[in-house]
Amino acid sequence: MSEVYTDQSNYGYTPTPAWCLAFIVLFSVSAAVHSVQAYRYKYWVIYPSLVLGALIEVLGWSGRYWSSQNVLLLTPFLMQICTLIMAPVFFSAYDYVVLGMAIKRLGPQYSLIPANWYFIIFITADLVSLILQAIGGGQAASSAADGAPTQTATNIMVAGIIFQLVSMGVFIFFGIDFMLRATARRPYAFQERRIEAKRLRKEAGVQKDKKRWGFGRTRRTDSEKNLTIVTSDEVAPNKEVAADIENQRVHAEQEHERVNLNRWWILLIAVAISSIMIFIRGIYRSIELVQGWNGYLIGIENFQNGLDGIPMFIAVAIFNFIHPGYLLPRKSSWKGYH
Repeated sequence: MSEVYTDQSNYGYTPTPAWCLAFIVLFSVSAAVHSVQAYRYKYWVIYPSLVLGALIEVLGWSGRYWSSQNVLLLTPFLMQICTLIMAPVFFSAYDYVVLGMAIKRLGPQYSLIPANWYFIIFITADLVSLILQAIGGGQAASSAADGAPTQTATNIMVAGIIFQLVSMGVFIFFGIDFMLRATARRPYAFQERRIEAKRLRKEAGVQKDKKRWGFGRTRRTDSEKNLTIVTSDEVAPNKEVAADIENQRVHAEQEHERVNLNRWWILLIAVAISSIMIFIRGIYRSIELVQGWNGYLIGIENFQNGLDGIPMFIAVAIFNFIHPGYLLPRKSSWKGYH
């Protein structure tokens, strides 16, 4: 198949090779480190999210580097615009997973929606966004290769980005609301009722099973039959010891909970930073594509580097430094998210 050339640069400039190579190296290193960290700490979810997203970024910046060698080639231009638009979807998926993990560990009563709904709602939103962007990117590539108008395909891509932008905005709101409530210990009353009702249903089911199988009957053992009566003078010291042990246990649990909450705060701050970077990038990309492929933003390389490349590197690399494996108890198996 012969290469397709254009009469002039589709970028409005020639991409700077140094910037392209810098981002190729940065995203490659982040992906490699994430791969090692995921294996060491048994976080399989990192592979289809952060690692895959970083590799797609590498592919996109490789396309830009290819363009820097021959800016009139159409293939690398389409390659980079399709991949760089879709890559953040994988980063946001990981943000959703981490917040869901935090809600399960710190208390679902502090969340506006149940933890499992984060996976259902926001991962589904990510998939819809990814499909729209992939369809739009594919149609844009086909139309551009044939010399046909690309506005319809571009509008589909914009719809995908805006859809992701809205879902990310809702996610950020839910995340902030959860952490503030968890810190202040202000649970939602309706969530407490739901959790209590679930607990009672579970207990009722256990009691029903016990009755069915004949469990729960008590018999006096020989030792119980031979129990002697203990005087109040003998019981009092034992009560004091028991109370002291109970106070120490409660204090230890409170201290453990405080440390646990602080660690989750650190991890969720990383989620917040990553999410905000994706949000900023989404605003930039939406405006860029609405302006069209001959618009102002797409013709300025610094916007691409500063509002897409750098934010996306921060979004993925921050988890190399603030990693759940560093903050949370060590996982013993690959099962589950944590």
